[in-house]
Amino acid sequence: MNHQMHQTDLEELDTEWIELIMSARKMGFTMDEIRAFLRSPFQTTQKSQNSAENDPCMSP
Repeated sequence: MNHQMHQTDLEELDTEWIELIMSARKMGFTMDEIRAFLRSPFQTTQKSQNSAENDPCMSP
């Protein structure tokens, strides 16, 4: 199935990616850490293990 995306769809995706990256930066991740995660999302890093306890998503 070949689905062409419209320009507005791409702009919306760009906005979501920018918000995601900005959130990661606010959490203290460096751009290199973010790039490494995006290349290999299932490989945990020392930084992510340490920050998991302070992650609002991990709170009860």
